[in-house]
Amino acid sequence: MQIIKVEHIDFDMVIECNNLESTFNKAQKKQSQILTATSYSVNQGKISICNFESKHLESLTSDKTYPLIFENKDYFIGVTFKSKSAIQSPYIYSKLKEVEEKFFYREELGFLAGTINFGNDLGKSNLILRYKKDNSIQEINFQFEVFPTKLNYRSDYEKIVSDIEEDYPYLVLDFLKKTYTSFKTGNSPNTDLIWWQVFGGLYKDFIQSSKFILNKPHSRIIRQTKYVKADRINKWTTALEEEYSQFKQFPNKSYRSEYKTLSTNTSENRFFKHAVFQTLRRYKKVKSFIERRFSNSITEPFKAELSSIEKQLEIISANPFFRTINDFQGIKQESLVLQKATGYSTIYKSWIMLNSGLKFLEGIQKIELKNIADLYQIWCFLEIKNVLQNLLGKYNPDDVDLAEIQIDDFVFKIERGVKSKVSFYKPDGEVIDLFHDFSYDTSERKNIKSFTVNQRPDIVLRITKNDLRENYVLTYLYDAKYRLASDEKEGSPDLPTEDSINQMHRYRDAIYYVNKDKTKPEKEVIGAYILFPGSGEIESIKKLDYYKSIESVNIGAFPLRPNDYSNRVLLEDHLKTILRLDTESVLNDVSPQKESSYESPNPYVLIGFVATENHMLCFVNSDNPFYFSGTRKPTKFGFKNLKYFAPYIKKKGIRDYYEIIDYQIVDRKDIFKTNHPLFKDEDGERLVIRLGIKYQIDNGKYLKISDGSIGQIPYRYTNLKNIRTPKDNKVEVLKVSQ
Repeated sequence: MQIIKVEHIDFDMVIECNNLESTFNKAQKKQSQILTATSYSVNQGKISICNFESKHLESLTSDKTYPLIFENKDYFIGVTFKSKSAIQSPYIYSKLKEVEEKFFYREELGFLAGTINFGNDLGKSNLILRYKKDNSIQEINFQFEVFPTKLNYRSDYEKIVSDIEEDYPYLVLDFLKKTYTSFKTGNSPNTDLIWWQVFGGLYKDFIQSSKFILNKPHSRIIRQTKYVKADRINKWTTALEEEYSQFKQFPNKSYRSEYKTLSTNTSENRFFKHAVFQTLRRYKKVKSFIERRFSNSITEPFKAELSSIEKQLEIISANPFFRTINDFQGIKQESLVLQKATGYSTIYKSWIMLNSGLKFLEGIQKIELKNIADLYQIWCFLEIKNVLQNLLGKYNPDDVDLAEIQIDDFVFKIERGVKSKVSFYKPDGEVIDLFHDFSYDTSERKNIKSFTVNQRPDIVLRITKNDLRENYVLTYLYDAKYRLASDEKEGSPDLPTEDSINQMHRYRDAIYYVNKDKTKPEKEVIGAYILFPGSGEIESIKKLDYYKSIESVNIGAFPLRPNDYSNRVLLEDHLKTILRLDTESVLNDVSPQKESSYESPNPYVLIGFVATENHMLCFVNSDNPFYFSGTRKPTKFGFKNLKYFAPYIKKKGIRDYYEIIDYQIVDRKDIFKTNHPLFKDEDGERLVIRLGIKYQIDNGKYLKISDGSIGQIPYRYTNLKNIRTPKDNKVEVLKVSQ
């Protein structure tokens, strides 16, 4: 289907695309003003675009119309020359080899053709056709915009860029993209990448103005003083005549003489020299980097253009004119020459723009950005950070380590790994860490790892809790996918793709926690979720499988788009829930393997009375700690969920608790050797509990129990949560039935 045609005196250029109408309808749902959302232009020729109602091409009659070029669509471009014998060496000019290599010229037909797919690059673009005719190079520049189908191009795309820019200055910028966006210059810091992109839009004017100035430099009448003999004085003043009358008998005497002369060594020309020399130095530095780093990606015509610009700047800087000009010392006052004079005003404005940063508003500077899939991923990370911040009532994270790095002072990227994180601290000691591009590798040194291949989820949320165990970490994964099922299947609703959901299952099955005290690794991930640019009514979304599965198996997806505050509630509620839940509730919700059940994450704790300091010797500073009962033994012991023992020290309370390793019934006289202070030669069985790892409660404070004292009833029961989170310095005790 022909969608665009450019008619020129030398050729006809046609752009074709299949199934474009359904793509257009999909985009129209995201932006109501799409019919007047964009424009097309060409420097020579007439443009016609497709009318979807008539199915025919119609001449472009207004400045604003509807987009026909969209992300991730294949477009066929054919150029038929009307007089093939008059045309030589036609080609589509691009900096990118991947674009240039898609086009072929069939000389016998006078036909240049190829395909282009803009992928996830959004923004403005130029299709540049070059050919030779009558020994001169012709350049036809067709300009258009590449639109998204999943977002509102103006408001959503702008918000993604501005949100990222707020936290990651300049991270949105990139190099060698098929599209660009227009910005204004601003007061922010300047980088080589910004300098280069701005220079690309003004170097022709800079070079032309430099040549104009060299042909007609600004000059100024200045006063100069010389000491000359009397016969060399051009203009006699009364003072000179009086001085001469006094010393005329000395023919070799020199007299001070002032005269006016025309000089080009002005402050404006000193600035001009500085601008030319500095521009050449920075150009060489950045050009060298581009040729070294991107040599396999850029085309030969682009390399030739880079060399041509460098040569022109070198010729200008080598002009003898600059030998008569002093070094620049700064502009001390306003100069009408720099502001208004032909040539100088262009150099002055160019210099200001080249040394400014960016202001992310619509302007004239052509700046290339990262593709929308990369931007969407970064934005999702920042959006989760913002949601957590609001839910926790924080103005800012408590700790920020956004691990952005600058590659060779040119392109900004985020370093993959755990350094890229924000952290929030709660008063109860709970820590919430949010990571971007967290890497789980196969290293034997790590206790959280993948056993097969490296796993790199986009976003990792780790909640460190202390209610059941010290520093117990709950891990949730999020992958930002700028894809919809409808990208591949026309007419499909806004659903995450199947392979995206499957990736979440793979993450949970691949990432393990290795406990050195246990023989088998344990699964680390509690839940894994897709973030995708979907839309729809919130009640309808709640009925879809990808959302319902979250409650069932903790794997699913959340729609997340800029400016969609309605569906954003689904993610907010999810994060609110996992922040609020205690560890026991989370772990109880984890599905066990078939025909098996998991141990309780909140097991019981036996509290046992310790009457004397000698009894404390059994477990304090002992290599093999144990506890033994009196004649009264615990009535409820040995059941599955009893995992810990807490000694209650007489008149003090509970300070520590221990893991129970095992227990046995032993005769009292066999517990100690005869020389031990606790040895007793008496009959009767005692319960001996062998103890393992010791844990301290509440920074070593002694705690009482909730139902008063302990002694007459020497044993009580509680659970792990109660002993780790006492209230009012008391441990709540429980009634336990076998």
